[in-house]
Amino acid sequence: MGEEEEPRQPQSIWDFLGEDNPADAFLGDEVGSNESLSGGSSDCQHFHSLPSGNFEEPCQALCTAGGTAAFFSVKYQPGLQPAGKDLEHFIGKDLAHAKDEVEFYEKLRRASELDASWAKFREMTMDCPGIARLQCINPKLKREEPRQLLLLENLRLGFLSMRLLDIKLGAETSVACWKGKSRLHAWKNHCVDLRTNSALEGFRLEGIELPSLALQELMTAVVDAKSAATTSQVVTPKVIRRFVLQRLRGAQCLAAWLDVSRELGPGSELHAQGALWAAFRQVGQLLSSVLELPVPQQWIGSSIALAVEVGKLSRDPRVVVRVFDWGRAELSTVEDHAGLQPEQRQDRTRYWQQYVRALCRLYWELSRTVAHRCCSRAWMALVFEIRTLSPSLVRAALLGTHGDSGSASCIAMGYFQLPQKAGSNAISLPMLGKAAETPLVGKLGVNVTSPAAGVGTLVVEMLKLRDMQNMPGVLVTISVIAFERAGDARLHMEAWHSRCEEEPLPRGRACAQCTAPVGGSLIWKDRLEFHSLGEAAAAEAEQRLTEEISSRADVGNMECLSDLLSPTEARAEEKARSFTEQLAPWAENAAACPSDWLPEQMRRKKKR
Repeated sequence: MGEEEEPRQPQSIWDFLGEDNPADAFLGDEVGSNESLSGGSSDCQHFHSLPSGNFEEPCQALCTAGGTAAFFSVKYQPGLQPAGKDLEHFIGKDLAHAKDEVEFYEKLRRASELDASWAKFREMTMDCPGIARLQCINPKLKREEPRQLLLLENLRLGFLSMRLLDIKLGAETSVACWKGKSRLHAWKNHCVDLRTNSALEGFRLEGIELPSLALQELMTAVVDAKSAATTSQVVTPKVIRRFVLQRLRGAQCLAAWLDVSRELGPGSELHAQGALWAAFRQVGQLLSSVLELPVPQQWIGSSIALAVEVGKLSRDPRVVVRVFDWGRAELSTVEDHAGLQPEQRQDRTRYWQQYVRALCRLYWELSRTVAHRCCSRAWMALVFEIRTLSPSLVRAALLGTHGDSGSASCIAMGYFQLPQKAGSNAISLPMLGKAAETPLVGKLGVNVTSPAAGVGTLVVEMLKLRDMQNMPGVLVTISVIAFERAGDARLHMEAWHSRCEEEPLPRGRACAQCTAPVGGSLIWKDRLEFHSLGEAAAAEAEQRLTEEISSRADVGNMECLSDLLSPTEARAEEKARSFTEQLAPWAENAAACPSDWLPEQMRRKKKR
């Protein structure tokens, strides 16, 4: 097929920062080709400018995976960099691609000098000192040209190898007649929103740099699926891979971000837990700064970047959290908001609620992942689930068919109680389905290396699924759930076998990890790790978690918090909404908004 001939280049951070209109790519239009490489002669007199003599020239282009040249490397002359900054602390974005962004950053700079709340928020954005006019190499013409560059923080600095998530916030990522967005393009974006996690959880994974091997294999399998041949005539492999990312739920996004098992090998779980704690803390700081802003904002299509070191093992890996992509955002001060018409103030409040709900939901996902992955006393039992996924259904969902297709479904389960003594066990585990007449689906070969009394690092190595009937065109993954209480594991299996509508809530910790998807041979090479802390260290971790969240919301004690942070999907929406209400009551109820946000008559309507 022609689509398979397209090179599968990894996405680059510059693709995310330079993205103009993802909906165009989604529906087959050409996204801005960036053919114009002119010097960007827009009026920049009111923007903060840096002397060109501070930098080395000429600047080389940083090409994206698509071959565009919106970004350029920027390096200070030795001794002229700001105090405490590296010579390559910034990169340059061609102002022709950043006219709206430069206005946002400039207004943010001025607002942060007058208002402490904006100064706190600015710390969570990409560092931006202003613009500079520098000589740059035009990669197509192979000659120097003057360019106006917006200087932005170089997120790659300090990383040996960086994995980055671009998470787009808000249930609606485009608004007609806002910042030059036409009604047609807004409708296209709306189609994307409805088919992705934006409609479910209020945010979606828009892109990832250096995805895990498991995620790469999933995207490749969906692209290679032959069953939905009509799709190949409508969309490209790049769009299909992107759609796979956009459909991932929040928990799956974080699992993919943390999955370094095959990249880093033994010890990867301690690395992942260190990254998880750092992201949890930094996203919490971002949320606090957002909640302190004095008036609602309209930040359409902006994103949060989660970056983590995946090039070397560490118990405290480098993690960076930043908000970015302000091309369709407008910063409103108290004075700006007071000057808006009532309908405009209502719009600002509605879109601000969406933005804050999305950020709260992401923080909730991080919180419950920390609670169950990083706070276990001991792992006592494992449940193995055979999960199947038809990649053709994912492709069909791209065209708006098959409802919520693309979710993996469980067809069999197996139970293994961990021994109290440390050791390694090679087992052939019966995997039982729901059908009473043919309960045995297959036998799963697996090696389990368990620590004494369940305290320490538990290792599960997948081998092969035997005696399972052939399932052509279907991908198979194994989900492994480690339980702190063996009773929770047994109850989980019993509820599934008895076809209970709602999954029971575990009383202890429960942490799930998945293998890469495979087809045909049903042989895996995955090595999954689970790490528990013991009584004292787990109590300290729980205290740390509770104090961190309690500094932003009155969530009560650990028992109350554990109920809100349940690891199951049963009543997940209800739990996430309750968590959000504790953090920002007005995010779910406009009637609870501060009195100066909405006119009184509109507040009364909201109450009714």
